[in-house]
Amino acid sequence: MSEMTADVLVIGGGTAGFGAAVAAGRQDLDVVLLEAGSKVGGVMAFCPGMPWGAAYPDDTSIGGLMEELALRLYDMTPLMAEKRPSTLENFGAEIIYDHDVAITTMFDMLQEAGVRVHLGGIAHEPIMIGNTIGKVQFHDRHGPHEITAKIVIDCSGDGDISAKAGVPIELGDAKGSMMGVTLSFMMENADWDQVFAGDDPYFTQYAAKGIAQRRLHEDLAKLYLMKGFHKDTVFCNSVVIRNVDGTDPQAVSRATQEGRRRAVQMATFLRSDIPGFAKAHMTHLGPTVGVRETRKLQVEKITQKTGVRFTSTSPLKGKRKLSSNFGKKLKVSTMNLPYNSEDCTEARGRYWLRTGLC
Repeated sequence: MSEMTADVLVIGGGTAGFGAAVAAGRQDLDVVLLEAGSKVGGVMAFCPGMPWGAAYPDDTSIGGLMEELALRLYDMTPLMAEKRPSTLENFGAEIIYDHDVAITTMFDMLQEAGVRVHLGGIAHEPIMIGNTIGKVQFHDRHGPHEITAKIVIDCSGDGDISAKAGVPIELGDAKGSMMGVTLSFMMENADWDQVFAGDDPYFTQYAAKGIAQRRLHEDLAKLYLMKGFHKDTVFCNSVVIRNVDGTDPQAVSRATQEGRRRAVQMATFLRSDIPGFAKAHMTHLGPTVGVRETRKLQVEKITQKTGVRFTSTSPLKGKRKLSSNFGKKLKVSTMNLPYNSEDCTEARGRYWLRTGLC
């Protein structure tokens, strides 16, 4: 077993892990980012075309690293991102971007911050020293490894290491039910002018026909279709599989295959029944379903402006959670600070790092 050391170990390379790692690296700390997949980005990596809707709540940028990443893409020639109104009801402005260029830019920012990125590494066991995480064991295709870190930040989708370290958890909602898992895909060579010509943003009449004829699954009563970044591409985020235990790998694998079947069925229906899709084809089918809101952890939150701490039980959704172990008490933090905070992503990193080093 090889051994590594770091000031900060970030587990999970989604947007939360990316932000934590860059913020820590910019404070001249030795940072390792451990990502189980082949690229960083989390939802961005698995759902090409997923807009950054949360970046502009109430049409106001949250700032921080999200804004910095967007600005880098805006400044490219040709531009690789833009802010647009959503084509769906009850959704605000979104950042639409070129998937591959955005992911590459995230890798650039990690490298500039001096972060050591370890892809294909799956964290599976915390080694406790008293009530703190002293080491984390992980493995990749080359075998087992162990890393000793002063600070461990768990940004994995399900808080696995946090749970194994003894953080109190609850599964799902009050009834134990978890949010449905989803699978997205893109349709290329669609005619935007025809696809989005109607006044029904969810294509409910078409969906009802498909369900009645058993050509669509009954959960597809609304079709979430959004314009992609590149002209005549459409992001399809409609397929949902319910009653799946997102913490069970076999259940997730079965749900992924069921999601693929439904996605192929939906793409076939779009081409045959909805104007504008006749010459389109499906691309970028997600490699696995998106899992969110599984474990609820006992959390300690720190407000940015005052530094005041308070503890509560809160659902940590998907790729937006951090858990950290500092000092004599295991602490867990969410990423859910007020959207109107200034430079919030980097500030979050500063707060946690300062707390950990005190």
